[in-house]
Amino acid sequence: MIMKQDDDGTRGGGGGALPADFRMLERFKEFRATSFAVEHRTSIMVLLFIITLMGVLSYRATPKESFPEIAIPIVAINTIYPGVSPSDVESQVTRVIEEELSTISDIEELISTSIEGYSSITAQFGTTVNLDEALQKVREKVDLAKPDLPDDAEDPTILEINFSEIPIMQVNLSGEFGLVRLKELAEDLQDNIEAIPAVLRADLRGGLEREVKVDVDLSRLQFYGIELGDVIDAIRNENVNIPGGSIDVGDTKYLVRVDGEFEDPTLIEDLVVKIEAGRPIYVRDVATVDFGFAERETFARMGGSAVVTLDIVKRSGQNIIETAAAVKAEVDAMRPSMPPTTSIVITSDMSEQIEEMVSSLENNIVSGLILIVVILLFFLGASTSMFVAVSIPASMFLSFVLLKAMGMTMNMIVLFSLILSLGMLVDNAIVVVENIYRYLEEGWDRTLAAKKATGEVAVPIIAATATTLAAFAPLLFWPGEIGEFMSYMPRTLMVTLSSSLFVAIVIIPTLCAMFMTLDSTPRRPLRPAMRWALIAAAALAFIAVAGVNPLTAVLIAGTVLGVWALHRFLLEGMSRRFQNGVLPRIMDVYERRLRFALRNRLLIMGGAVLAFVTTAVGFAMFGTGTEFFPESMPPPQLLVDIETPVGTRAAVTDSIVLRIEEELEGLGGREDWESVVAVTGSAGGGGNPMAAGPSGPEGGRVTVSLVDFQDRGWDAFDMLAEMQATIGRAVAGATVTVDKVTEGPVQGAPVSIELVGEDPDELKVLSSQLLDVLEAAPVYRKLVGLESDLDAARPELSIQVDREKAALYDLNTSTVG
Repeated sequence: MIMKQDDDGTRGGGGGALPADFRMLERFKEFRATSFAVEHRTSIMVLLFIITLMGVLSYRATPKESFPEIAIPIVAINTIYPGVSPSDVESQVTRVIEEELSTISDIEELISTSIEGYSSITAQFGTTVNLDEALQKVREKVDLAKPDLPDDAEDPTILEINFSEIPIMQVNLSGEFGLVRLKELAEDLQDNIEAIPAVLRADLRGGLEREVKVDVDLSRLQFYGIELGDVIDAIRNENVNIPGGSIDVGDTKYLVRVDGEFEDPTLIEDLVVKIEAGRPIYVRDVATVDFGFAERETFARMGGSAVVTLDIVKRSGQNIIETAAAVKAEVDAMRPSMPPTTSIVITSDMSEQIEEMVSSLENNIVSGLILIVVILLFFLGASTSMFVAVSIPASMFLSFVLLKAMGMTMNMIVLFSLILSLGMLVDNAIVVVENIYRYLEEGWDRTLAAKKATGEVAVPIIAATATTLAAFAPLLFWPGEIGEFMSYMPRTLMVTLSSSLFVAIVIIPTLCAMFMTLDSTPRRPLRPAMRWALIAAAALAFIAVAGVNPLTAVLIAGTVLGVWALHRFLLEGMSRRFQNGVLPRIMDVYERRLRFALRNRLLIMGGAVLAFVTTAVGFAMFGTGTEFFPESMPPPQLLVDIETPVGTRAAVTDSIVLRIEEELEGLGGREDWESVVAVTGSAGGGGNPMAAGPSGPEGGRVTVSLVDFQDRGWDAFDMLAEMQATIGRAVAGATVTVDKVTEGPVQGAPVSIELVGEDPDELKVLSSQLLDVLEAAPVYRKLVGLESDLDAARPELSIQVDREKAALYDLNTSTVG
């Protein structure tokens, strides 16, 4: 019996009022949230507009990056103890600090390195530990260790290691003038770039550093009876600025300062070292003062020509695309003030890759949305498909708001999760809309149909959504930094599916109660008030989006009009023909197959079990292996890292880097290279070991940036294989590693062999023997980057002072040293 609403508000099919218990049953089936929304439809429409506006603004404001920034609580404790051998550094500094740090229960791993004049200790905490708390605990323990450290050792510096603080781009300066002037220009640009709030620092590589050299003549010192320390003290004591407090002169208070720093290096020659027999002895009498250049600690080249390079590091949590745009704007603003021959080239720009990746994933989302709408149109009809289609952008916009509120960034994992959820977003809406449409076909009023239909399916769709969320929930408890990295997927899916549930039981019933009609119902013009309300809402949405990005607003408006025209003049007729002709035949075939399956249950179940077993056995026998992060994505850059023995001067290391550059010239695929940038030496790095590859005078890196993927003639992996097979084979005394830019979370080597022992010399011997065994094994041909992290000691000359002979010359160990 069909239930309809009479003019007096009662329900009936045969003309009489419904029994009281039946009306109570109907009221019980209603879902309160839905009924409230339907009864306050104006408020819900305002809410929908706010969700749309806030969703667009949230998406625009959410930082964009390639992969999530993972906060790994790692603290580095670095101590400088100049001129001391590695063994003494270990016994007098490293072990003293380690003993205090070992009492912190939250530390999962404690790694230390002791080299000549330097101690480095890295403490890694669990991912559940708050970084500020970790830093505080480390500071407290280091303070306890300070009294036991040698007096000559500097105070330990405590640094937070942030793996997100890696260069996002390189700014390379070159010109037809000397490296001194080029470095001055780079330093000016460095100051302006570091003034950008989103930039953490700009590390400078290359150029020449001015230095005053005082070359002392030992024979003249002996002639005048002057010690070397006298010359050093004379220069040190004069090259100072000393504050002298303040003095009152009348009614005015003046600050007093003694200015002694040299503004002109030639003034050093006129310093008095000593007075002998009333006659002053000047620096120029015993030494030659030369204003030249310091020994270079860093080198940089691009395309074989010398450059000065700035490595730009953004602050954690900042939008990499906006940061890169701000840096480029600053570079463009500085160009007019630089000499005309100055060339500024930006390389290794991560923002371009991320922008392209985000754009590609956004296009996939839009394409998926259009395909879903078309499929719904063919299978559900025009009336229901349009309401279901609304649930997709509404759920997405609400998800953007919640993701921004949770502090999540828009990265590959989040965007991939959004694509993954596209098909699931419409599930709840399809059930609700189809049930409402069924009630309309039975003759129910739109408002009551929306309430009743949603009330019937509310609990089932909530349960169905909960089971889907439960399937992803275990990923939230994946421990470690990999678990933190992967947690972005379940969090995004949970937010998105929960948003779709809210839209399905609150917004969609309200829209259906306002606008849904049967496909067979003739179209009636909207009431003027409703028509103007819709026009005003659309205009406000357009203005809001245009205020953020006018081009986006135009594209959205064009897409909406295009889809409407396509539906109105083409798809609507095709949909009706599909539903009246093709769909019944599909349903008929499905019904016959289903009846056959029900009659042959054992056969169907047996076939399913057999298929499962066959798949499992086949995968076990012929599986292609597993890996955490796929390497199918062509890398944007190829890296050649060079490490020379400890103690090698930067100039020697750079000569090897130059040979590597020359070897690269003979390789194929050079037409696919956008730039080749070589750097040697350390630029600081801010305590981050990932900042710029091998550091120190013993390290260098050659970065080969490739053109866009679609413009390449060679496969990037083929280029990588050729480089690994040819580069650095003939370089003696250096370790050369060829690899690609790694994507995804911070990972160690696929296989690590750890040797533990008390004697460093014995560990060194065993490490060398193990490397020899691996290199002789047949599997060596499949290994890349086989190396030991045991650093060799810096070469040193040990001087033993003969105290008796030293005393004859009025010397001691301290003066000799």
